[in-house]
Amino acid sequence: MIKEHETYFEKFDQIVMYYDNGQETLGTILDSIFLRFDGFEHRIEFDHKEKRLFQVSDMLTYIDKYDYKYKHKMEFTRGEKFFFTTADIRKILKELSKKRF
Repeated sequence: MIKEHETYFEKFDQIVMYYDNGQETLGTILDSIFLRFDGFEHRIEFDHKEKRLFQVSDMLTYIDKYDYKYKHKMEFTRGEKFFFTTADIRKILKELSKKRF
């Protein structure tokens, strides 16, 4: 998706990724993708209460992971089933599809 929309990301003077490396491998992957953009910064230490985008991105990552596991008939952990039902996820994904480019 990043490669397909590279011109979109190149419009920005700065790209700041707020990710606390909760999943270190994911942090490494994101760094390798975004490092090619000028002005990229990966912030690990930040005040989560002040950075609401972190919470939103964390939730979107959770929803995409849930959707992936659902589509590929993979088993969910108890923690993954705790927050939303499959019907909730479907509703959220339907709304998100209207907002994605």
